[in-house]
Amino acid sequence: MTISKKMILLVLSALLGIIVLAGVGQYQLKSVFASANYGNENTVPSLLALRAMESNSKDLIRQMYKHILTTDGAGMRIIEEDIRRTEQSLQDATEEYRKLLSNDEDQQLLDKVLATLARFKEVQTAVMKLSAENQTEAAAKMILDNSAITDDVAKAFEAHVDFNEKLGDQATVEANNQLQNATLTSIGVSGVTLVLIALVGLFITRNLLRQLGGEPAYAAEMVSRIAAGDLTARVETKAGDTTSMLAAIKGMVEKLAQIIGEVRSNADSLSSASEQISATAQSMSQGASEQAASVEQTSASMEQMSASIAQNTENAKVTDGMAGKAAREADEGGKAVKDTVAAMKTIADKIGIVDDIAYQTNLLALNAAIEAARAGEHGKGFAVVAAEVRKLAERSQIAAQEISEVAKNSVSLAERAGTLLDQMVPSITKTSDLVQEIAAASEEQSSGVGQINTAMNQLSEITQQSASSSEELAATAEEMSGQAEQLQQLMDFFKIDNAATPTRQTRQQAARRPRSSNDDADELPSLQPTPKGFIRFQH
Repeated sequence: MTISKKMILLVLSALLGIIVLAGVGQYQLKSVFASANYGNENTVPSLLALRAMESNSKDLIRQMYKHILTTDGAGMRIIEEDIRRTEQSLQDATEEYRKLLSNDEDQQLLDKVLATLARFKEVQTAVMKLSAENQTEAAAKMILDNSAITDDVAKAFEAHVDFNEKLGDQATVEANNQLQNATLTSIGVSGVTLVLIALVGLFITRNLLRQLGGEPAYAAEMVSRIAAGDLTARVETKAGDTTSMLAAIKGMVEKLAQIIGEVRSNADSLSSASEQISATAQSMSQGASEQAASVEQTSASMEQMSASIAQNTENAKVTDGMAGKAAREADEGGKAVKDTVAAMKTIADKIGIVDDIAYQTNLLALNAAIEAARAGEHGKGFAVVAAEVRKLAERSQIAAQEISEVAKNSVSLAERAGTLLDQMVPSITKTSDLVQEIAAASEEQSSGVGQINTAMNQLSEITQQSASSSEELAATAEEMSGQAEQLQQLMDFFKIDNAATPTRQTRQQAARRPRSSNDDADELPSLQPTPKGFIRFQH
């Protein structure tokens, strides 16, 4: 059960005692009030009602005597009206008393009073009748003869009044008795309540002390020393106490001292390690920067090589186009030469025909000259024409022979040119093929150089990232060193036994052992992941 629940239990016990005491007191107060107030609520009203009934009955007797003494009819009627009002008042008082009946005895006494009043009513009726007839003596004699009835009425009222007075006295006695009982009961309930509250308080106090393990002031003192960082405090507990708050504080102090000692040791080691990491990171940053510069130079050279290869590729493509064009033109020239040879041969044939025609024309001109000579004078003009025709035929024959010779030479030259062109076409085609292969190789070289350039760019980016990461690592190491120093300062707030942990100097000497560059290289992981598509070379 928690302390709050126990305190609530104590408060609830006190409240329960107060509630019981208040309830009992209220009950006793109501009983005393009821007994004391009985006279006000019952006895006094009952006596008043009885006195009213008795007074009304006496008024009826006096009014009856007055009626006998009156001989005037008008006066009698007035008296009779008064008698009716008195009887109504008597009836009202009787009904009022019926509401206040206490018990059967009270009812019997009321019945006796009403019975005597009924007997008186009979005598009254008879007397009133005689009085109305002015038989005064007879009426008076009847009253005297029945005087015992009026005495009975008076006695009945007296007995009933005595009964109500006794009830009032009994209520007073009962109220006094109840007051005494209420006082004794209140004292008893108060005593029992106080005892119960004391027992509950004692139980809670013992339980709290058992849970605390000692006095609250001592526990507060220990907690204050711990809050001040003094972990050398020795918490004293009772023998066998393992569950109290002081026992828990004792265990907490011991555990805190152990943890603080370990944290101090780890903080010193962390400070030394952060210094080593900072130095290594700075060295890595410098190396990465130099490597980045080399990579940038290599990348620039590769870009120049790529530009040269691209220019060679372009020149090879242009040369390939020119070689192809030359091959096509040579092929077309060969075909044209072949066509020229064929045409020259045709011309030679045609010139042979012209030579034959010139020869025949020459023969015909010769024959014509012979015939003109035979004709004599008549054929002289024809002979001249024939001579000219012969000359023309001879010249035509000579020209045809010369043209034929030229045609033959041209055919020979054309055939030689065709042969040379036929020999050149395969060489030009081969040259075109070689140029195409050179262009393809140049393109492959350009693609390879492009991939190398891309890889160099990636390497440059990775190198730059490595340099940046090294700088960040150095900054982080410096920050970690500062935080380690701050942690050491925070740990210095606590006071612990020197035997709990090694001294700071011993820890620093152990942490600052010599380290080789190979150790740093082996322990430092890769700062950046390998990009997709990039091959990391291992050495």
